[in-house]
Amino acid sequence: MEVLAQTDNPVFWQEISHQQRSMPRHLRRWWAVGFVVLVLMIVGVALTLGTYDFPTRELAIYMIWLVHAVTVVRALVAGSNAISREHVGQTWDALILTGVSARQILFGKWRAALRQAAPWIVALGTIRLAMLPIFMIALTVRFAWAIFITNSSNYSAASSSGIPYYVPDPVFEFTWVPWAAVLAVVASVVLSILEGLACTALGLAASAIARRGIISTVTAFTIRFIPVALFAVFTRQELGTEATYAYSVLRFAPFSLADAGTASISRLAVPYMPWSYSEGFSTHIDALSGLALATALLIVLLTISLLGAWAAIRMTGALPHPKLDQDTAQPAHFSSHGGSLPNQQS
Repeated sequence: MEVLAQTDNPVFWQEISHQQRSMPRHLRRWWAVGFVVLVLMIVGVALTLGTYDFPTRELAIYMIWLVHAVTVVRALVAGSNAISREHVGQTWDALILTGVSARQILFGKWRAALRQAAPWIVALGTIRLAMLPIFMIALTVRFAWAIFITNSSNYSAASSSGIPYYVPDPVFEFTWVPWAAVLAVVASVVLSILEGLACTALGLAASAIARRGIISTVTAFTIRFIPVALFAVFTRQELGTEATYAYSVLRFAPFSLADAGTASISRLAVPYMPWSYSEGFSTHIDALSGLALATALLIVLLTISLLGAWAAIRMTGALPHPKLDQDTAQPAHFSSHGGSLPNQQS
């Protein structure tokens, strides 16, 4: 992603200037409110660990899904407005006449959209990382309480029948899996970044093709949420009555295509114990397939979106390479406009 780090892209700086001019002054207050809400969500889930029969793990996943949905929406909107704004404001022709290349337009607009969605991408990665120890502790507490309940039930049954019963010492077969814990941390960061990259690129592609803000946004939303709806329904049909149990849904690999790998990450984070072993495979090994599917989906979506956006930009008149000024042999937009693009309509 070296092209995203280039600082000499005039399209990127023009987009930054537009964002600064059009940004409401009260937006910073909402950022502060968002940060406080994020912290309260994490603390609220953590406080439920003291209740042994509370579905803490499921609540943590719901919180991640909520932040994930908002992040996707923000990234799609940021991308879908980047190019359509030029067509609606009738400044697209002025932009391409400056001589900037299709590559500069694509990566300049994309980088600016990423910058706009960056706070939410960070929030998604943060809540995913913060929930990892909660996943670990929640399953441990649930398992320990199950052992206690089992022993208590056996003792009560034996006492009522007059049969002596000695409560055995509880055996906690916990084994921490270092490689799975590390992979859960890496996957939380990588999948959050990939989601931001893919959604902004998808919005950019829809913006370049449709050229209208509302149509671009609706198109991008539809494409991104088709896998979510499709594989959620597929999971429901495949599992049947078992779909009512969260454990069955989270361990179903295709479901990771619906929630972008959150279910697989939650399974990687838990320690090994008898409950995490089923059908001859450890839950950690079994979770890798879902993680791979979620990663592949985002990479494919990212690649197709970038190619589609670049093709649409080229078809609307952008040059494959920057046009050089005949006298200075410098890019035309730098020599004739003092190193910056002409002011465009908001």
